[in-house]
Amino acid sequence: MFCSFYTSLFAQVTTTKEPRFYLLKLKVVDSETSGNLEGSFVKVFNKTKQQLVDSVRVQNGYAKIKLEKGSDYDIISRLDEYLTRRANFNAACYLLDSKKTFCVSGIMIENVTALANQNELIEATINMQKINLNDIYRIDNIHYDFNKWEIKKEAFQGLYTLIQILKDNPDIKVELGSHTDSRADEEYNMSLSQKRASQAVNFIITKGGIAQERIIAKGYGETQLLNQCKDGVVCSEKEHAINRRTEVKVLGYKNSENINKLQKAGAISGAKN
Repeated sequence: MFCSFYTSLFAQVTTTKEPRFYLLKLKVVDSETSGNLEGSFVKVFNKTKQQLVDSVRVQNGYAKIKLEKGSDYDIISRLDEYLTRRANFNAACYLLDSKKTFCVSGIMIENVTALANQNELIEATINMQKINLNDIYRIDNIHYDFNKWEIKKEAFQGLYTLIQILKDNPDIKVELGSHTDSRADEEYNMSLSQKRASQAVNFIITKGGIAQERIIAKGYGETQLLNQCKDGVVCSEKEHAINRRTEVKVLGYKNSENINKLQKAGAISGAKN
């Protein structure tokens, strides 16, 4: 799904010798082909000290980054025609849990090797998704109660994640498309779904400060059901709820020279409909 791509978690178990720093040897790859993305630009921000600490490019397959124990880092990888990827390396999570030395999200740890002076080499991979115009992706946990259009609390995290994606990728323009189940008539459901889409867009604009011209609300009513629960078919409430959803479509990308390439690109993130 669109947002679950950003939420994987890994924790390294503590050893008897605690390292002074980690040397992160980071490989950046295409999430579809697993091919190396040479030339990717990687920025490292120390959240603990509130400062940018490194900016490197992937050369000869890797970016090498020194991370001090006791600090929490955001790692942001960028490449033209790809969705910017935000990951986290927390080298201070042992302060909250003595059984761990570091925690990461958005990074796949491949190998940890002891170095001299109680330091460690960590080999890891970060995946980037190529931008593909007009493919549709569901946002985690954005569902609605029957005959309602209000945003539920459990949808907040998915919407905040989408806000971060839009901030990290200022060149993209998206559509938020909302849907209903098949109950009620088609005209009513089209109106209801438009209210749902508008509520989600308003949340992103007001809570995230995203420019209105970058995001469009569109209701699809009951025209794109995900299961067999059309008019006249008996379904459970759980089955109907699957259809009451909001999805994301990337409509545009500022670099117009790459539009033709983008139309042939791979997925952005998550399960494609």
